[in-house]
Amino acid sequence: MRRSDSPTWVALGALTSGAATYVLLVVTARAVGPAAYGRFSLFWAAIIITSLGAFLPFEQVLARRSAGRRASAASVVALRVSGTRLALVVAAIAIAVHTVIQLVRGGSTDAVVISVVAFALACLGYAWQFPSRGVLAGRTAFRQYAVVVVVDAGLRAVLALVLWAAGVHSVGPYVAAVAASSLVCGAVGAWLVHRWDRHAPATPVVAEALPRRGATLAHEVGGLVVAMLCMQALLNSGLVVAGAAGTGQDAVVAGHLLAALTLARLPVFVLQAAQAAYVSRIADLAHRREHAALRRLLLMVASAVLAMAAATVLVAAAVGPQLVSLVFGPDYTVSRAAVTLVAGGIAAYLVASVTNDVAVALGAHRWTSPAWVCALLTAVVVAVAVPDLIVRSALPLLVGSLTAAAVLLPVVIRRARPDAPAW
Repeated sequence: MRRSDSPTWVALGALTSGAATYVLLVVTARAVGPAAYGRFSLFWAAIIITSLGAFLPFEQVLARRSAGRRASAASVVALRVSGTRLALVVAAIAIAVHTVIQLVRGGSTDAVVISVVAFALACLGYAWQFPSRGVLAGRTAFRQYAVVVVVDAGLRAVLALVLWAAGVHSVGPYVAAVAASSLVCGAVGAWLVHRWDRHAPATPVVAEALPRRGATLAHEVGGLVVAMLCMQALLNSGLVVAGAAGTGQDAVVAGHLLAALTLARLPVFVLQAAQAAYVSRIADLAHRREHAALRRLLLMVASAVLAMAAATVLVAAAVGPQLVSLVFGPDYTVSRAAVTLVAGGIAAYLVASVTNDVAVALGAHRWTSPAWVCALLTAVVVAVAVPDLIVRSALPLLVGSLTAAAVLLPVVIRRARPDAPAW
């Protein structure tokens, strides 16, 4: 394996991207203030839900399809073209949905136009970026993959720092920075894939391969999109509910709460970086029917995630308010009870997310979509029924995550038994 093929590049890229994302969020929060931070967070939630829910499945499917020695360079080029075309269709749907939501929600004309245009440009960038990332991952071009990941998060963080240093305090330019970084990253990803496969005889092969690949690709991506959209919508439910607060005191309270939500989500980034390390190992042991080793690994993973979840809640209860003010500035104050409730939701999501990963690794794919659909529906009921803004923003994630875990955990237990059917 060449040095550029080392998976270490992916881990470094993920850690750098996570750090840069926190720079963006903290700098923006300090620049625009608590009341306006709610408006930015609502846009950011739409970006995260769409990118990781609707477009990340393209990366996952294309990575699997383009992997291996049997995938020729020409067929990979055809696959990327097909994936990009389908991603553009998804982008058009996402832009239409976002536009309708913005028009229904209301607000100033300028704010609606900025949000819709920035979101549209970001989606176009994602339609380039994620199929390219999938091909680079499948072809083990991990260094190039890391470059794509870092460019997106790094550029928007740098732009936010420049805006902050220039004394910009309105939300619009920070929203535009997110859109600009997505477009640039999409172009960089496409260029890197072109460099990697520049000797492929693309044109005649593409015309022949696209119809057959397109139909199958749409079916495979569609199944993943449902589960991942529900997962991301649930994880970002607090950002959506709190960010939707109007003006006045509610908007200020929402800004404080959003700072706590942003800080409490740090363990989720850590978990995502470690995901590949345990999912592939669990799948390998399950395939080889090594049940004793599988049970030991599952117990180790369960212990680690429960320890992380408990630490998240304990740290929030002990020093959560102080950490929020330290990181985001003295203008951001939140009660200990609110921070603890937010951390409880994140802890429950960590458990549900790892249970989902294990279910997939054990071959129980068909249970993931129903589990997260039930979780999201439960969260919506809670958000509608609870009147208090803080509880309404934090409780849906806790209840929804517990619902998903309750559906998936029995499936995982059955699949991990020695008498479970092979898959």
